[in-house]
Amino acid sequence: MIVTERNNFRRYQNLNPYFPQVCDFLESTDLLSLAEGRYEIAGNNAYANVMTYISDGIAGSGKFETHDNYLDIHLVIQGKDKIAVAVPRKAKLIQEYDKNADIAFYQSEEFQVIDLNEFNLLVAFKEDFHQPKIRVNDELVKKMVIKVKVE
Repeated sequence: MIVTERNNFRRYQNLNPYFPQVCDFLESTDLLSLAEGRYEIAGNNAYANVMTYISDGIAGSGKFETHDNYLDIHLVIQGKDKIAVAVPRKAKLIQEYDKNADIAFYQSEEFQVIDLNEFNLLVAFKEDFHQPKIRVNDELVKKMVIKVKVE
């Protein structure tokens, strides 16, 4: 897992062949102007999903997700959000891996909660089980999740 300020993300560009294109996208795009939907960064190798919602999750009470083929980059465009993260050795499988959806679900009683705001981001690798949309307040959150192919 990586938690960093957005303006420091380029430091990690060598960790994945598509990270330089993700950096370029983040640096050259007015994120506030993006409507909900999918945005191509490097075709199916890297793309962004923009969504709005009111966070209503309770840390640890929901499902922690993980992905084999894509890593997730979570960043808040507007508002505040939280994401809970757990480690595999402390988690129990509750839904087998779905190859078509690239997702498996786990439960865990041990986790930590990361605050997401308009200045930072979180990169969740396969081993970083994560539960997004943890409640902060009743305000609308505009968020982007960038899916990046694992090579």
